[in-house]
Amino acid sequence: MKKILTLFLSLFITFTITNICFARDIKFAQVTDVYFRNNSANLSKIIKDINKNSDIDFVLFTGNNIGKANIDNLESFLKALKKLNKPYYLVLGNKDVSKSHNLEKSTYLKTVRKYNKRHPKSPNYVFKKGDIVFLVVDGSKELIPSVNGFYSQDTIKWVDKQLTKYNTNKVIIAQHFPLMNKPNNEYYTTYNILEYMQMLSKHSNVIAVISGHYNQNDEITYNGVYHITTPRASDGYYKIIDIEMTNGPSIYTVLKDIRQ
Repeated sequence: MKKILTLFLSLFITFTITNICFARDIKFAQVTDVYFRNNSANLSKIIKDINKNSDIDFVLFTGNNIGKANIDNLESFLKALKKLNKPYYLVLGNKDVSKSHNLEKSTYLKTVRKYNKRHPKSPNYVFKKGDIVFLVVDGSKELIPSVNGFYSQDTIKWVDKQLTKYNTNKVIIAQHFPLMNKPNNEYYTTYNILEYMQMLSKHSNVIAVISGHYNQNDEITYNGVYHITTPRASDGYYKIIDIEMTNGPSIYTVLKDIRQ
């Protein structure tokens, strides 16, 4: 009888500890539109500021990480990230890849993995933190780069498939090109947004879409999804995003200005 009680107590403690681990809060930094070209004082300041915060679990770089698509800028950017003491994940933006400049998506990601061996090999990928699933979604074009984003049929189908696969998890989508919060600028166009939004509406597990590109600080809830856009790091900004799991999840953000 004692053995049974001991086993039951051991299983109960393990189950409780596991649930506590999965239910822990998640805090991360979003850095977007760094526009890195060989050197960047603002990126160095942002990295130093992030490194001071022991509560930050990881950093999301949501595209336009380099100012011009070439291997030298990319390698300089990745070398600068060696000073970051947090894990990081990269999203592709419209300035990051260009076939005509010999920086295709495959070359970009191969180079990233040379400096960060754990980084995924694909521009669309999944990673998990606690009970939250993160989908990194690629809307960049390597053949004809422009400020316009493009979510291909294959990408939209991939997102749909992942949301179905992780239907019991809360999901956060990270991408360069926003689905909402479009500024009054005719040059900003992202193709297939309507189809993308219609696909998202079939799923109830997406809690946020985090983007850059528009160079503005804007947050709006639409159909239960919190759409977050953040100003560019090249101007001295980044955002801390806190996912509180106790009564939620609930999302809180703080815009940081490293020029102050």
